[in-house]
Amino acid sequence: MWKIKYCGSWNYKPQAESLSAKMNELGFNVVIEEGSTGQFELYRLETVENSDYWTSYMTEGTNIPKFFTLADVEKKLAGR
Repeated sequence: MWKIKYCGSWNYKPQAESLSAKMNELGFNVVIEEGSTGQFELYRLETVENSDYWTSYMTEGTNIPKFFTLADVEKKLAGR
């Protein structure tokens, strides 16, 4: 399972909804949630010793734009 957290700003929510829809179309189970100011981040649900943890998977950084796209996520999943 995946989660996209976004800032409640006017331009963040449409980006989160668009990415979520595209990922869901490909079979990913994605939810979106309003987060903190300036946030646009992808989390992955991991289970360790029967406990669930949301782990940050992708956020703005080196070679990753603020509003990363499905292509950016696919690159990271492929290890590129």
